[in-house]
Amino acid sequence: MLLEKLSSLRESMGWVYGSEDLCVLLYSLVKRMRPRTVVELGTGFGVTAAWMAGALRENGGGVIHTYDNGSHFSSEPGVRFIEGLQGPLADSLRETGQDYPAFLKHVFQWAGVEGHVVANWQEIGFADIAQAPAFDDGIDMVFSDFNHSQDSIQALLAAFLPRMAESASIFIDSASTQRLSYLTLEATVDALNQNKVPRAFIKERSEKDIEAILRIVQRSRFRLMHLLEACDRAQNSTAWISIEPVDVIPTAATFLH
Repeated sequence: MLLEKLSSLRESMGWVYGSEDLCVLLYSLVKRMRPRTVVELGTGFGVTAAWMAGALRENGGGVIHTYDNGSHFSSEPGVRFIEGLQGPLADSLRETGQDYPAFLKHVFQWAGVEGHVVANWQEIGFADIAQAPAFDDGIDMVFSDFNHSQDSIQALLAAFLPRMAESASIFIDSASTQRLSYLTLEATVDALNQNKVPRAFIKERSEKDIEAILRIVQRSRFRLMHLLEACDRAQNSTAWISIEPVDVIPTAATFLH
């Protein structure tokens, strides 16, 4: 039943943000990595959040905190799209009439994953979100489907790196097939693996924040993978930064043959 409803969301709304295949990939990765704390920047219509929350539910625990200001939902194209939806979810949405927070609540309840999602209706400010008390024990996964400009990538990494768990992943959608974003990612990860911190990471930051950034850079290895879709459209790639502790034995391995 869960997968049937998630598939219905994927088919009806996933294509709007080019995430009809990405949501399935993220579901699979959450199932395998078993994160406890996930952050999504850019909720959209809630499709990827629902899929990741579904994986958390099947894993037996974990929460995804998703953030969006809802501007696309209230735009003319967004309104037209919602009005044109068909199927059981669309029927129930039209019966109740929804603003953005209520729409997301309804989507997550309909899919049966509301116990694993915290939806935040607000502007996406990297620094403010990263410092939320909910993340004091570390973030296992970040999925940014918000802004993949050069400055945004550096601001995202500067804000979230100090808050990541020892073994964690950061996904930035659409960054791998934008030339300047691609080059920024390559140069940044290369610098981090040489224990070099980009100037933008420490500009106008407190001494405490700088110390936290230096700690994770010195104790971690960073792997960058570009996940590309064989599809000619703007949203056809995702950059995956894997953060691993520098250790001879993988910390996540409970048994080695």
